[in-house]
Parts: sequence; structure tokens; C-alpha cells
Amino acid sequence: MNGLEQKLQEFCQAVEETKEYQNYKNAAKIYDADKMAQKLLEDFQMARQELAILGQGNFSGQEEQKEKVEILLKEVQKSRVIGDWIISQRQLESLVGDLAATVSNRLDFPFTLPPKKGCGCSG
Repeated sequence: MNGLEQKLQEFCQAVEETKEYQNYKNAAKIYDADKMAQKLLEDFQMARQELAILGQGNFSGQEEQKEKVEILLKEVQKSRVIGDWIISQRQLESLVGDLAATVSNRLDFPFTLPPKKGCGCSG
């Protein structure tokens, strides 16, 4: 292993030791063990996709689908398992984004990607 690879390993270990990473790993473990939370989030995301398709095609059933999405959204927002998982993802993404921006600035080379949009199920 060359010097740069060694430093990268040390950097990754340092990230793994952050509270953001530890919170994410813990929340992901809890979410992965909760099949009901996974099903609820999957149902919500599927309902949103169906609403988008209905809207894009100007198909009938949009109002009923919108109500279904709103009901599922309320259920998703009530779920502490989903909420903790999503918040921990956002916090880790923010940390990694800040680190990537620091590297980009230091090297004067813009290689970071813009942040991805969330699922829209909290907040």
C-alpha cells in the first residue's frame, strides 16, 4: 500500500469514528430490522410515483391518489424509525459533502457532485 492509500484508509477510519457516521449506522441497522417501516416507506414512494405518472399524463384518479399520498406521508412522518434514518442520512451526507468541498477547495479542482434531493417524506 502506497502512502496515499494509507492516508485514505486513515481518512475513512476517521469518518467512521464520527458521530454522524455512527448515528447513521445505528439508524440504518434499526431501519433494516423493521420490515413494517420499510414497507411503509416503499408504499409512500410508490404512491408518489403513481401520482406523478397520473399528473404527467393528466389521467383521472389524481385526487384520490393525492389523498393516498397525504395519508401515507402522515404515517411516514410519525415513524421514528424512518425519521431517525432519514435525518442520520442527511447529517452524514452533509458531513461528507463538507469534506468533499474542503478537498475540492484545497486542490482547486471542482470534483464534487451537487447534493441529491431527499425522498420528500419528512419536513
